[in-house]
Amino acid sequence: MRNFNEKYSLVRVLHALVSGEELDVYIDGFPFYMDVRFAQFTPYIYVPEGNHIFSVYLKDERDSPLSEVSIDVKNDELITAAIIEKNDKVDILPILEKMGVPEDNTSKIKFVHLVPEAPNVNILMGGEEIFNNVGYTDYTEYENVPIGEYKMDIELTENKKIILSNLVNINPNRIYTFYIIGILPNIDMIQTLDGATFLQW
Repeated sequence: MRNFNEKYSLVRVLHALVSGEELDVYIDGFPFYMDVRFAQFTPYIYVPEGNHIFSVYLKDERDSPLSEVSIDVKNDELITAAIIEKNDKVDILPILEKMGVPEDNTSKIKFVHLVPEAPNVNILMGGEEIFNNVGYTDYTEYENVPIGEYKMDIELTENKKIILSNLVNINPNRIYTFYIIGILPNIDMIQTLDGATFLQW
């Protein structure tokens, strides 16, 4: 992957819309991502700085977009644009990612809550709370985490009920984002490497 220049940033799309239908995504009227499946991340693409219209359609339909959102793309950014439901409508949530990776044999992680109508949650790793009271469409700041295998629990803030548990591996010198998607009680967690990790290799 080539490095940034002064006029571009990298953008990818995450399909987190619980209807699950395949989607096409256009940018400024041009097709960029086609047949995007639920829980799928598209590859990163270079998008010039400026305001761009992201249009979401059902697969192979062009009559009426499900959503059209203007996203302001600045220089030297990494963005995951999550397709979500908000106020009973399809929306796009730009999620900024951190540039640069840690070099001290640790990694950085953040968490994104994309389960509509779900209460606020806390995130525990190895039994210790690392993020708390994260609401729908919220995403946390990054935290440094030592490498290793962890049991990650997602619990409801209001009553500490665990709604999801996964084993996760944290490798050195990486930047991870964890997303929860779906709809209660059928939710899933996705562990993904942010784009800055790929830029280092």
